Amino acid sequence: MIKAFKQHPETVGESYLEHLGSAWGYAATMAAGAVACLLHGLFPFAFQASGSRRIRELHERMITHRTAPRAARTGRAALVPGLLVAGLLTLAATLAAKALGQPVAPFALVGGFLIAAPLAGRFDLTPGLKIAERPLLRVGVALLGLRIALGDIAGLGVQTLALVLGCVALTLALGSGIGRLFGLPRGFAMLSASATAICGASAAMAVASILPKGEETERQTGYVVAVVATLSTLAMLAYPVLARVAHLPPDATALFLGASIHDVAQVAGAGQSVSPHVGDLAVTVKLVRVSLLALVVASVAFAVAGSRGEGTGPSRAMLLPGFVIGFFALATARTLGLVPATILPAATFASNLLIGAGVVAVGAKTSIKGLQSMGWRPLAALLCQTGLLCGLAFTAARIVS
Repeated sequence: MIKAFKQHPETVGESYLEHLGSAWGYAATMAAGAVACLLHGLFPFAFQASGSRRIRELHERMITHRTAPRAARTGRAALVPGLLVAGLLTLAATLAAKALGQPVAPFALVGGFLIAAPLAGRFDLTPGLKIAERPLLRVGVALLGLRIALGDIAGLGVQTLALVLGCVALTLALGSGIGRLFGLPRGFAMLSASATAICGASAAMAVASILPKGEETERQTGYVVAVVATLSTLAMLAYPVLARVAHLPPDATALFLGASIHDVAQVAGAGQSVSPHVGDLAVTVKLVRVSLLALVVASVAFAVAGSRGEGTGPSRAMLLPGFVIGFFALATARTLGLVPATILPAATFASNLLIGAGVVAVGAKTSIKGLQSMGWRPLAALLCQTGLLCGLAFTAARIVS
């Protein structure tokens, strides 16, 4: 009787439990593909490549990898060093960021650059870092949806919402144009404008994850994360002073800070330096911009897919990437009160950790020589984009006041 349970798994080099896990994994993949195909039938603009991609993945896992099961197990073990390094560096970056009241991304980038990169020269960290850079990052971006409660955002009022949305839309449109005016590639222009308009490093990493893979994209992403983090820190220090000099009232100050500073943590820090009321309101304004992240990523994915011929686009550039759907789903669940408030801090911590691991992976591939080779144009474009958003947000604050 026992032999019947072991005979077939042994033909593919697996134990009974390993075979059970593989079979159930195939079942889950097929179920997800079936759901995607059903939804694609109803909404032809969504999940355009999900079914065919899962068929290819199943063939790769079931046929190709099954011919060398021991090598596959070795491949899974090869993920551990890179994931371990990314996890430890991200945890250290998170603790440092929390102690200093700063976002995680700059510390994670430095950790990847100074520690992960030298280690990658001595150990094979590539497989694990690839997992951190794409799948784990996307889960972290999806978890950002739990920060969005549309009821709180609606409480800002129609005028404030319209002004914030206008700032974001103009920064995206004009910011992309600024990048092109400086002679930068279209992908970099969209990447930098999205990071400036939405939420800094998190937006940069999310947009980069649906751009075509390559050394150029990785170098551009590392550059944008580093520069945006620096500019956001300077804004956190300078913008409250500008608001005081301009004699902006508290609500207008909150609108200005929330609509102009890149990272949520730095918005909170700038607002709290004025008053607790301004800090809380500024974070709510900032979450309006964060709530648009999924729409921006979907739009960039659409633009990337539409600009390339059939079969030449990036393998995962769908009109509606899975992590964007997850973002919307989690934001909806939070809005409907389906998510207990007690798990929100843990979800925020997990999101920061997963996005930070992706930043570590980018930092590990970043070199000073590569950044220097980009020249002055990307920096000039990012400075202009940041100045544009600052001017738009200040004008909006003046209108409110």
